[in-house]
Formats: sequence, structure tokens, C-alpha cells
Amino acid sequence: MKLTTLKTYKLEVFFLFALVILSFFTLSGNGNADNSAASSGGTFWLPSAVMQSVAALYAVFIAIFILSLQSNRDSTNSIANRIKPPLKMVSYTAAGTIYFNGLILIVFSFGSFSEAKMKVLLVSSLISMVLSLIAIVYTSINLLSNVSGLKTSSEKLVYISDLLRGQEGNPISPLKQSEKDTQFCIKSLDDENPEVRAIAAEALGQARGPEVEKALLELLEDKNSRVRITAARNLGRIGTENAAEPLIKRLAVDKDPVFRACAIESLGYLKDKRAIEPLIKSLDDKVPEVRLVAARALGILGGDKAEESLIGKLNKSSPELQKQIILALGNSGSKKKLQDLTVKKATGALIYKLRDKDPELRKCAAESLGKMEDPESVDPLLECLGDTNPEVRNAAAYSLGTLRAEKAIDALLGMLTEEDSELRITAVYALGNIGSRKAVDALLKTLDDSNPWVRRYAAEALAKIGDQKATAPLVKNLNDPDPEVQWLRLRL
Repeated sequence: MKLTTLKTYKLEVFFLFALVILSFFTLSGNGNADNSAASSGGTFWLPSAVMQSVAALYAVFIAIFILSLQSNRDSTNSIANRIKPPLKMVSYTAAGTIYFNGLILIVFSFGSFSEAKMKVLLVSSLISMVLSLIAIVYTSINLLSNVSGLKTSSEKLVYISDLLRGQEGNPISPLKQSEKDTQFCIKSLDDENPEVRAIAAEALGQARGPEVEKALLELLEDKNSRVRITAARNLGRIGTENAAEPLIKRLAVDKDPVFRACAIESLGYLKDKRAIEPLIKSLDDKVPEVRLVAARALGILGGDKAEESLIGKLNKSSPELQKQIILALGNSGSKKKLQDLTVKKATGALIYKLRDKDPELRKCAAESLGKMEDPESVDPLLECLGDTNPEVRNAAAYSLGTLRAEKAIDALLGMLTEEDSELRITAVYALGNIGSRKAVDALLKTLDDSNPWVRRYAAEALAKIGDQKATAPLVKNLNDPDPEVQWLRLRL
């Protein structure tokens, strides 16, 4: 026999060698055995049971093999070639186990063997059954997956990960997947591995359709919190009408704070007014992060009830929650008419916060007042231009520009000489929004500012004001060292 031929039959050679060694050990001398008959009477059943169990498992494996071939007659040859290696392994394992346990039965029938050898043979019998069980069951599962087109949990993870990876360059648009891929992800939601269910839910969040929505809604009751979190987040991303009520119900009972935060965030995206009451309750959640998200979501939803609840919590909360409430009031109030009574209350609450000892809260209040565009906030914001904190002054200047407050022009012109470039940039931007010709001369000087962003916004502000005296300086300075400034001036 050639060496290449021997390599081809290396599995057969291995099994044959193993059986020879086992046979030699089993049939070798038995030593002294005074109570062999009594000992064998109580243990004779074990090798027989092993042989029957392995034979039954092997029969099941063969049945799976036959059914696999019958359901795929068009490709029997290719399937048979794929199944041949595992079938060979299982067959040799079963045959070897039955042969070995048959030898043990023969030895026991002699009625003369040592107690030590009996124990070794019985333990070996059990080990051989366990090995056969593992080989047959594991290979049967792989066989079914291979022939039927199913995938193991690890294969599903890889496949769905590849689907998601294909969207890394464009994460905003829905997943460009086929109907087959969508159905595969939906079926993967039944996988026993929570990682598979979670990644399948993530993929479905980039798809669309009633089936996708239904599948994600069912996952809100999943026993694994990560799966529920992914489903809640993606229901908000999809923006479906039917998701609000199930999210509200689950929010009331779920013990995982991360899920509650994700559910609240999604309810904010959905903008369903039914969520206002549950979100107000969430302002008292035990977990600070959940309270913060609830405040943010109420700002998105808006409405008198939401704003009144936020105002009521403003001075009774931690600094971090106060910050979120202030920003939420700005977002909510920007969508309503200035004559609205609740807007007036919110404006008053925010003006009061301009005097808070925490500079972060003063800054947020100044930002929110600019969004609400209430003229009553102009004078308080003007006072903030003298604040000791530069970030507060910056926010106030920006909001005054948004409000187009002509009363602020002189103060903003004074900010053009600030050492802080951020303050100069904001002052230039605000003056451009106000659009007063009174600021033209000062803005022309800033065309030579050392900061390119100041020069850019100065050119933009002069274009908004539209004064003819700015034309010549803009043309003269087309050779600005910053190419972005050059392009902007050409465009203007």
C-alpha cells in the first residue's frame, strides 16, 4: 500500500489501531478474582445497555440521513459528498463502541476477573457511550443544518453581522437587504442564543414593513434585557404608529433601567401624546439617567401638561436634571405661540435661572430663551453679557442674535474686542442676524481678524446686511490666507 493511500484511510487505520489495543486490554489476563461471579451478576447489564443505546442513536442518525436525501433529490450527489465525512465518523464511533462493549460482555461471561479490572472496564464502557452520544448528537445537528439550509447560532451571528457591516458607510438609510434577508432575520428572532436575537433585531431596525414591526413588538416581552433594549430602540427608529402603546405598557413593568431609558427615548421620537403621562411619572424614576431621558422626551413631545410638570420639577431636582429640564422647556416652548400662558410661565422660570449660582444652568437658560423667541427675555439676556463666565456670555450673545434684539447691538460691538475668539465669533454671527447697518464699520475691521472663523462670519454678516460699502473690502481681501474664507467671499 502506498503512503498516499494510507493517508486517505487514516481514519480507518486509527479506529483499527484503537480497537486492537482495546481488544488486547480487555481479553488479557484477569488476575485473581475470588468473587467474580457475584461481581459480574450486578454489573452485567451495563455494557448491554450501552450497546442498545448507541445502536438506537445510530438508527436515528441514519433516519435523519435518509430523510435529508429524500427532501433534496435534485442534489443528492452533492449532499451525499458533504455528508460522507460526518457519516463515516459517526459510523466508526458507533461500531467501535458496540464492539468494545461486546468484548466486555464476553469477559464478564468468563466469570473470572479482578475487581479492579471490572471497574476499569465499566468506566470505559460509560466513557465510550458518552463519546458516542456527543459524536452522534452533535453531528446530527450539523447534518440537519447543512442539508436543510439552516444555520447554527454562530453562523447566524456572522451572516447578520455582514448585513449590518454593509451599512456602515451609510447608517442613516434603511438596510438594503432582500426579502430573503429580512425573513432570515425575523426567523433568527426565535434562536435560543440571545446574542443572535439581539443582532437580528438590530438588523430589522434598518428594514421596514408590517412584519418587521410585529416581530420587534413581540421582542418587547423577551426574557433577555439586551434583546428588549434593542427592540425598543429600533421601534423608535422605525417610527411606527403601533409601537407607542406596547412601549408604554412595558415601560411600566420593566425592571431594567437601560430598557426604560431606551423606551422613553423611543416614545419621544414617536411623538405620541399618549406617552406624556407615563413620561411625567418617569421624572420620579429611581435611576437618575431615566429621569434625564424623560425630561428630554417631554421637551420633544411638548404640550401644556408636559411643560407644567417640567416647570414644577425645575427647582426640586439635581443640577443635571435641572439642565435637561431647562433645555426641554426651550425645545417645547419654541413650538408654541408666545401668547400661550404656559410659554409665559416657562419664560419666567428660565429668566429666573439666569441668576442661578451654577454657570452651566445659566448658560442652558440663555440658550433656551433664544429658542423661545420671547421679547421679554431680551433685557435679562443683555445683563448676561456681563456674566463672569464666558460660556454664559457666549450663549446670551447667540440668543440675542436669534431674537434680533437691536438693543443688544452696542454690547455685541463691544464683544468684538474680546480676547476669547469664541466670543468674537458669536458676536459677529449675532450682529449679522440682527442686520443693522450700525455694525458695518466694526464688521469690516473684523475682516482682518487673526481667527479665520471670525473672518468667515464677518463676511457672511456683511452679506446679510447688504451695505454697499462692504463690497470693495470684500473684493480687496479675496487673497485671504484661509481658502474657505476666499471661497465664501467669492460666493458673496
